[in-house]
Order: sequence, then C-alpha cells, then structure tokens
Amino acid sequence: MTVDAEIQAMTSVVSALNGLEDDATRARVLRWAAERFAISVPVPNTAVTVSDSTVNDDGRTRTKSPAVPTDPVFDDFVDLFDAVDPKTELDKVLTGAYWLQAVNAQPSWQSAKVNNLLKDTGHGVSNITTSLTSAQKKSPALVRQMAKSGRAAQSWKTYKLTTSGIAYIRNKLGLTGGVPVVLADDEAES
Repeated sequence: MTVDAEIQAMTSVVSALNGLEDDATRARVLRWAAERFAISVPVPNTAVTVSDSTVNDDGRTRTKSPAVPTDPVFDDFVDLFDAVDPKTELDKVLTGAYWLQAVNAQPSWQSAKVNNLLKDTGHGVSNITTSLTSAQKKSPALVRQMAKSGRAAQSWKTYKLTTSGIAYIRNKLGLTGGVPVVLADDEAES
C-alpha cells in the first residue's frame, strides 16, 4: 500500500467516524472493522493528550494538564470478554473474576458468580473449580481462596484475584503499566 493510499484510507475512516453520533457507536464500528479484517489492535495504556498551551479569547494563556493514564471502560461483561478474547478456560475464568473484582469493585467473589457470568454469555467452562485451582497453583498465584461455605467438596468458595491475576488480565487488555494501587493486594506478591 502506498503512503497516498494509506492517507486516503485514514481520511475516509475519519470522515465516516465523524458522521456517527457518539463514542460508543464509533467503538462498535472500530471493533467490527478489526474483527472483519482479523487484526488485533492493542488498547493503549494512557490517554492521548499532549500538554500544551492555548490562548483564550480574553488573551490569557491556559495550559492543558498532561494526560492521566486511563483504563478502558466496559459497560457490559461481554465487552470486556471481547476485549480480552480469552482462548483457554483459565483465561475465561480470570476474565469473569476481573469483571467482578476490578470493574465492579467487589473485594471478593464466589465461583458461582463467575460461572454464571460465563454461562450467561455462552462461554461456560467444564469445571470452574478445576480452573480456579489451576490459577491458585500458578507461580505467582493468580487467585486466592478466601472462604468456603459448607463442608462438602462441592461447596461454593469465595475467591480473590491476586495482584498478579489482575496484572495478567490487564496485560491481555494491552494495559502494560503497573496495577493501579486501588486494585493491588494488601500484600502484593514479590
């Protein structure tokens, strides 16, 4: 592709996106285009804002503040699931756990809630307990069991993603910076 053809394509994309009513619609179109052409587009880990100065109408100079790192916003679990694009059962379970703990700010979650999220979206796993046990056995551990209700082996257990588990999913989202302090474990792994 020549540079002129690339610039023409970019101009066409900008023109098409400017004609849409909101950012959510633009995002859906861009996700569709990426899927249509089978390309992976990494999510940047910072907002693209350049620090610069502008002069107001009254002649005073106003300086824009530098960009603050931002995470993508997911309104629905399926949006997060599509962004992570998990290929393994372990990745599916960790994505569900991330939705509950990081996106919805739950300090811990039951395996049943993750299992239901996955089943409701048509991406169930064969055995949630096996996947979570596997995540606990990783080094460093991606998940920690916090509690168990009942004595039976089938009792629902309460879990928490570790800082490493959160970082694992953030990496899948293209967020390569550190885990925000608000999402980190009280006792982060070494």
